[in-house]
Amino acid sequence: MEFASAEEFWAALGRLYDSTLELRGRIDGLNEAGVRLVQATEALRQVAETHERRLDRAEITVEAILEDLRRSREKGTQ
Repeated sequence: MEFASAEEFWAALGRLYDSTLELRGRIDGLNEAGVRLVQATEALRQVAETHERRLDRAEITVEAILEDLRRSREKGTQ
């Protein structure tokens, strides 16, 4: 690319510099959004694990109750 004058060259270089700074700002914004997304995902994972543990406890409780009922019936029929 040829420039008609030094001023035109420096103006083009200035525009390139400005667009590079703008691009870096956008990349920084994307990085921040990525960090927030990772944090939100981690928070959701923790919530899911909490609910999973609760469900596991409930399942164990139900199994224990059913086993007690089964034993009670066996004793009653004997």
